[in-house]
Amino acid sequence: MQIKQCIAEYIRLSSEDNNVDGKLKAESISVTSQRKLISEFIAKQQEFMDVPVIEYVDDGYSGTNFNRPGFQRMMEDARAGRISVIVIKDFSRFGRDHLEVGNYLEKVLPLLGVRIISVNDGFDSDNCSGVTGGMSIALKNMLNAMYSKDLSKKVRSAMATHAMNGEYMPSRPKYGYIKDPEDKHHLIVDPEAAEIVRLVFTMAADGVKKPHIARYLNEHNVMTCREYMKKKGIKITCAIEKEKKLWSQTTISDMLKNEVYLGKTVWSKKRVAVTGSTKLAKNDREDWIIVEGTHEPIVSEELFAKANEMAFSKEKRPYKPKKKSHAILMCPSCGRRLDLTGSGKSYRCPQAHMTGLPECSNSKMDKVELEETVLACARNMVRFISDNLEKKKKVWLETSIQEEKLSTLASEKKRLSSRKMKLYSDYRMGSLTKDQYISELEITTKRIAEIDQCIPEIENEIEEARKKIEEAGAKQAELNDIAALQSFDKNVLYKIIDKVYVYGGGRIEIIWKMDDIFFVGDKSKVIDVNEKKDE
Repeated sequence: MQIKQCIAEYIRLSSEDNNVDGKLKAESISVTSQRKLISEFIAKQQEFMDVPVIEYVDDGYSGTNFNRPGFQRMMEDARAGRISVIVIKDFSRFGRDHLEVGNYLEKVLPLLGVRIISVNDGFDSDNCSGVTGGMSIALKNMLNAMYSKDLSKKVRSAMATHAMNGEYMPSRPKYGYIKDPEDKHHLIVDPEAAEIVRLVFTMAADGVKKPHIARYLNEHNVMTCREYMKKKGIKITCAIEKEKKLWSQTTISDMLKNEVYLGKTVWSKKRVAVTGSTKLAKNDREDWIIVEGTHEPIVSEELFAKANEMAFSKEKRPYKPKKKSHAILMCPSCGRRLDLTGSGKSYRCPQAHMTGLPECSNSKMDKVELEETVLACARNMVRFISDNLEKKKKVWLETSIQEEKLSTLASEKKRLSSRKMKLYSDYRMGSLTKDQYISELEITTKRIAEIDQCIPEIENEIEEARKKIEEAGAKQAELNDIAALQSFDKNVLYKIIDKVYVYGGGRIEIIWKMDDIFFVGDKSKVIDVNEKKDE
């Protein structure tokens, strides 16, 4: 085969490969492994010696579509004739839309004269005769994926059926039990370990804290669950229990919560968090399979309930926040809040006698005068914000009703997808030349990509506008509360006022709470009550 210029090494770290917490796997784990496998393969091929290699990487992109920057850049280089071979780890890295993968293998890449090699699939387009090789691979991958999912589903279903019949399904017995020699799905009590289990439950029921229970067992040289089961000849991997020879609070907690000690078989407490991952996530209790009376209990219902009540009830005491009284009337000198005088007729700085600062002594004002002034300013501000809010709501409402635009784009995409198929049909029938087909296909594909990018953007705009409308509604409710005030209430005024500094002599400064969405204006307002009286 005549190598044109270079080899493309395509690597994709899938968004489907996320960890349980939603964070992408480290580049060093996934991307590096793909890079190593592909590079080693290329190095072993005599025909690729001294041929330059270009790497194209899509980090964290889904394989369900081909609108990926690295992939698009690679295809642009292929159309420009800069690459002649694409090497991938397997077809799942190339894409997960199996029919579209087949389209690239059968139609697009052959027309461009680009060879594709999938290392793990053992596929080389140069060795694929006829025009259905691509679709055959796509069909094979699709069937394999369907088979794997179906097999996994059947296995889970079968194990769930066994569990519902009261059969013990885990590969190893729980500490305190051994498997019945005559029935591996039935547990029988291990007297030696069962005594330790009862001791743990009894101490917990007596109010002994979990860390103290663990320390007691360690001080008395009681073998941990892992060490004891190793002694019994039961194989336990580090994935099941940490490599340590000491009892821990976690081990005690797990034991106290485990209903197997009540003679119950419990299944489906956890599930695979992400398809293809070994990470597990907890199921809700209503999704558990619980069958009672499947084996002899080690502890009674009463002891189990008492132990759990004493061990865990106090840990989940709901937090009740104290009602906070907001301070808005402040001394500009020391920054402390103003208090009412003994007569209740004026506000003053309570620290004036301690600071010795004249500014603190001046920070005082008649109660009625101060409260009425602040309240009047707040009502004016409410009207200003409300007017501004209504103007913005009109803009957001117009943005939020773009469903018609979305429908138009969806219809256009459907039409263009049909056009892609017709273009290929016309090319095969001779109605289009190869160059015409490639040109029209590029235009159509580019427009589909633009639509795929545009639709989420519009959807985000609609969602953001709707959120702002909801926020505006909540803000308007706050404003209504302030407008309805008949008397000074600092806990309500606090919604729009950050601080009111009282300088004395009838001069105050109001610091407004700023909200970029709803309010544009001066952050502070200085008022001289004496000037207002003169007016």
